Amino acid sequence: MLKKSLVVLLVLLLAITTLAGCGGEKPAEEGTTQPQQSESKILRVGVMSNPPKLDPVFATDTSSARVIYQIFETLVDYDNDGKVQPLLAESWDISEDGTEYIFHLRKGVKFHDSIEGKPTANGGREVTADDWIWTFNYILNPDTNSPRAYFLDMIKGYQDYQDKKTEQIAGITKIDDYTLKIEIDYPFAPFLSVLAYNTFNVLPKEDVEKYGTEQFNFHPVGTGPFKFEQWVQDDKIVLSKNENYWAKDKDGNQLPYLDGVEFGIVTDLAMQWTEFGLGNFDIIEEVDDPYYEEAKKMPNFIERAELGTYYYGFNLTMAPFKDNKPLRQAFNYAIDREGLINMVMNGRALPASGPLPPGMMGYDENIQPKYTYDVEKAKSLLKDAGYPNGIKVELVYNTSEGHKRIAEALQAQFKQVGIDVALKNVDWGALLDAADRLEIPFFRMGWVADYPDPDNFLYVLLHSNNIGPNGNYTGFSNKQFDDLTLRARKETDPAVREKLYKEAEAIAREEAPWLFIYHYTTHGLAQPYVKNMRVPFFGAYSLKYTELDIQK
Repeated sequence: MLKKSLVVLLVLLLAITTLAGCGGEKPAEEGTTQPQQSESKILRVGVMSNPPKLDPVFATDTSSARVIYQIFETLVDYDNDGKVQPLLAESWDISEDGTEYIFHLRKGVKFHDSIEGKPTANGGREVTADDWIWTFNYILNPDTNSPRAYFLDMIKGYQDYQDKKTEQIAGITKIDDYTLKIEIDYPFAPFLSVLAYNTFNVLPKEDVEKYGTEQFNFHPVGTGPFKFEQWVQDDKIVLSKNENYWAKDKDGNQLPYLDGVEFGIVTDLAMQWTEFGLGNFDIIEEVDDPYYEEAKKMPNFIERAELGTYYYGFNLTMAPFKDNKPLRQAFNYAIDREGLINMVMNGRALPASGPLPPGMMGYDENIQPKYTYDVEKAKSLLKDAGYPNGIKVELVYNTSEGHKRIAEALQAQFKQVGIDVALKNVDWGALLDAADRLEIPFFRMGWVADYPDPDNFLYVLLHSNNIGPNGNYTGFSNKQFDDLTLRARKETDPAVREKLYKEAEAIAREEAPWLFIYHYTTHGLAQPYVKNMRVPFFGAYSLKYTELDIQK
């Protein structure tokens, strides 16, 4: 074994030395003219886990979203700074009272005409307003049971449709084939941002009905720059170029530039890094901490802050955390976040004391309590919680070397105050399923923004309406918190909204339904020959490969 490892290491070092020689090369600016085709351009992307879902109607995680962004498209999108921009809607008008939206649809957008080498049921026809009406009614239909349908619960007639009092949702109508009207019950500041979320992609009725709700997940059909070809579970996902894609670059060249994408599933981040060094991946999802300093020197490494929070959830519906706020607070005072970030993560995060990340409305570092590393306070709270001699718990986390290192570091810190934490790792899909059902007392979880508004953190993750698969995996229920977040959803004055969210954030910190650990940064790493590489506002997982190119 040692001999084989040394050979791999020598090959890796040689490959990295070769890459370092390209250090003067910089990523190309967006809009680079498409070069002459010389060989098939297949982008090979290393990812950490098998996506739980490829059907956007049911996907709730970033692993799934990374692939979904390539296949499907929404009415609107985000630019690289998180501002809403046109996608399948060329433009829109909003009424003065903020309750009516008119979307002017892009002409010439077509569904995929083939997947897996076979014709699709829709035949590659054009998308019209009727498709959007059918799609929204399908997603919001209670029989569909989409976990993110409630993101649009402000649309006129939503509740009647959920209660099966109507056959269609009243607030979504057609003006003509290329004009769609959506009415909402009250002004909702982040409404356009919600429409950019990757659940709300246009779908072809014919293909959804052909495969059925369960099987469409394995035969996804959209309008995006790439078409689905193959999914080998726990091995790879293969996409091919959509030859009929509607978009062109600024010079009139047909997009996408790439001929296809292959996502290779490699759960071992050390192996993923090795494969990248050997040139077997063009992009890798995650640069693990041991390789961070080396990666920073590479020409196509990009890093930025991300609206997200890494946490461990306390299940408030079962022992030992149910009805025991002192115990939850004791856990929060028992960890050294700064030490964890600096020693284990190369300083690549910010310590968290609450759900909201820096840069988000409602975030205020002065909100109390601010959970610092305080061994004596943690011990005192453990005593108040009924555990003067300490406590034993099991943490369930999903398979990843990074998650494992963090869990082991925190395990050692917990021991200093008398908290004995056993560690159990499971795959990502299994963890999500168990969290949906509130079956785990203590579990790893993380959240990055679906849309840049505190509603997406406080209401989605902690309101009692959303307990279970909607996002509230802890079972947290607090009437005052619920009232504040509901009022904030309907408030139009930004200053009042911010005040309400600060009050709600203070309650969340005090009640401590989570072990607040850190706020994310996000990064992307590509080979020097991958052009137009960038890291979007919402994180590397949301990068669309439409304008990426390979120039060797």
